[in-house]
Amino acid sequence: MAGHNPSERRLFTDLQEKNRLAGEFRRISGRMRRWQERLTQKRGKRWQAQYAISIRRAHEWLEAARGELLSRAQDLKQRIETEQKVSKTEIQKFEKQYKKEVAELKAAQEGLAAADEAFAKAQQKAGTEGGDAEKSAAVLAELRRRRWNAAREATRETKDVKRARTEIASEKQDKQVLAYELRRAIAEIEGLSG
Repeated sequence: MAGHNPSERRLFTDLQEKNRLAGEFRRISGRMRRWQERLTQKRGKRWQAQYAISIRRAHEWLEAARGELLSRAQDLKQRIETEQKVSKTEIQKFEKQYKKEVAELKAAQEGLAAADEAFAKAQQKAGTEGGDAEKSAAVLAELRRRRWNAAREATRETKDVKRARTEIASEKQDKQVLAYELRRAIAEIEGLSG
């Protein structure tokens, strides 16, 4: 993801941390359910005591983690909604920049084509006339310089177009990821609140 700003990086880091905590929450709750099933199947007092202790510890951890996970999910829901609004304007900005860069690239390519054509004509004219060698050498040198500058400008504009295209793709991918994470956060809030 090309060029995330600090708030986007913080958001994605916090999303990863919340998802890690949610995964751990699911694993512990699954273990607790299995222990409860085993508790009903075991007849020995020692095994029942061990399972009861494990279940109590898991329950305490789940209650503490439930509050933290709920608050993180609510906070991230708000931040994602804000980021989606910002992301929409960023995509529009990058699309405008992309159009501008494409227009500049076309102009640079036309300039390069004109410089190539002028250089070829001057080279042909110098070869056929054979007149003033110094003058034709100076004209050819100037046309080579113009051609080189036009080629360099076209290369620069090509890189700018690629960079703008990459930014648009990155922002669209971020938009999809954030939409998924928003749905996930809403589902976690509903599941933890109930």
